[in-house]
Amino acid sequence: MKGWKINIIVLLLACGFAFGCGSKPSFVVASFEVDQTSWDSLFVRVDFASVNRLSVATPVIPETRVYTVFGSNFDTLYVGDQPSIPIPDRQLEHREALRVEVCAHFEGQSACDLRIVYASPKKVGADYTVDFPLDPPAFQKGFIELASTLYRQIYGTDDWELIRKPSGKPLSVVVYGEGAPTDYVRIPINRSETTFDLSRFEGYRNVRYQIQSALMDADSAVVFFELHAETGSQSPLVASERFVLRSKSEEERYGEVQQLVELAGAQILDKVEGRFGSQRAYVFINEWRYEALQKQYSAEFELHWQGAFRSRWSDLSGQLLIRADGTEGTFMYLRGSENAEDVWLDKVKQNIIELEPLFDQTDLNTN
Repeated sequence: MKGWKINIIVLLLACGFAFGCGSKPSFVVASFEVDQTSWDSLFVRVDFASVNRLSVATPVIPETRVYTVFGSNFDTLYVGDQPSIPIPDRQLEHREALRVEVCAHFEGQSACDLRIVYASPKKVGADYTVDFPLDPPAFQKGFIELASTLYRQIYGTDDWELIRKPSGKPLSVVVYGEGAPTDYVRIPINRSETTFDLSRFEGYRNVRYQIQSALMDADSAVVFFELHAETGSQSPLVASERFVLRSKSEEERYGEVQQLVELAGAQILDKVEGRFGSQRAYVFINEWRYEALQKQYSAEFELHWQGAFRSRWSDLSGQLLIRADGTEGTFMYLRGSENAEDVWLDKVKQNIIELEPLFDQTDLNTN
């Protein structure tokens, strides 16, 4: 009796190792390759096998098979049983991930597998112009004009081809001051021509602060208008415009310093002209600059004058430092003609003099 049980156990073990005692072979995907023959087509190569318990694989032909391609948002791009698959690449995003799946059935079993391939690289181009500001010195309003185009890289090359005009991609313009790219205004662009007012967008207060601070510190502010395109999960830079803003133009500043120099020259002339005054006089500015933080002009200029009764001409040069409102002015004598040198030493007797305010301070409107 005992020997009989042992024989049964040996028989069962032999059945298990040699024959599997009726266990069904597994149906599997033996190999799966996706060839990207172009951006617009795929070709799938797949083999299936039946694998027994001894891991011996036998090629089989499934009863049915289905190929499915999903976009990155799991929208279905293709479903069918043909290995040659068309891809609507022109409508896909830049380097969009495509999920290629195969599922097959054989003798009541299913086997599935997937691969990932990518759509073509794409980029947006644009003819892009910005007119800003339309309302100086408020620096709020402007005008944007653009014509966008969409390109994709030609398969297998580094060249690009036009695939759509306009691009059809969401566009926006990011506006920020130099050195502060995180404080910005974003202007959505929905048409080829856009009139905007920065004060109507979120983030304007921060941008305005950057502009005003720069104008106060340096008399100029740099503002960028960057055009971005939404392509998939990215927002690449398409084009950029740069503007240098000034509270007053160079011409306006020169007009101010010219007036200040003429008034200062008149005060200096009062100190150096003779008993009978002068017959003619003029000033000539050699160089000048405006220091925004101090609201101060610095100018080196020449004063030329001719005494009464057609006497000889005299001239002197000096450095003027004066605030834009005409106060706190000083003049430093630098050099002069022989006659001017003698007059200066005789009448003024010092290299630096303080000037009286040049304007009526009750009616002053400068910045």
